Amino acid sequence: LAQVHKGPAGRGAAARRGIRVLSATEGCPFLWRAMGKQPGGTKSSSSFSETPVKDGKKGKVQQKDDDGEFLILSALQHNARTLGHCRVFSGVTAGCVAGLLKLEGLSGVFVFFLVTVIHSLMIFGKMSFNVHRHFPRPRDIFVNQFSHGLMSFILFWTLSYDTVHIF
Repeated sequence: LAQVHKGPAGRGAAARRGIRVLSATEGCPFLWRAMGKQPGGTKSSSSFSETPVKDGKKGKVQQKDDDGEFLILSALQHNARTLGHCRVFSGVTAGCVAGLLKLEGLSGVFVFFLVTVIHSLMIFGKMSFNVHRHFPRPRDIFVNQFSHGLMSFILFWTLSYDTVHIF
């Protein structure tokens, strides 16, 4: 999964929540200096060696409150797409398990929820239990696109059930 970077916030509805979505070049301070731009989008008239120095240092909480955080759109799209593929894979797996075990009704749907939650926990562990590096909110790994693999689940559930138990 791609990592989500933190930095200065912008304007608008996302900024009120402390989130700014940036393009890949807009989120890199090294490119800001190389292009002669400041993070606000204005041209810099000073040389590269001059950097503003502040008298007082801010704490981490105050710095995050002032700056907010930004999310790189391509990284978020990649992570959402990858999570969607994982949900489809969970649905296919759960459908095959439910069909082979001859589960019918709500017990088959329970297998879908169980396999999807277990797969989410496995993804959570693969990310070293640090969801903030990959998603805006920690609950996104468990809640987002939960029903994305539902159609694949139903397809493989009926296919495996019919293949093994009817034909």
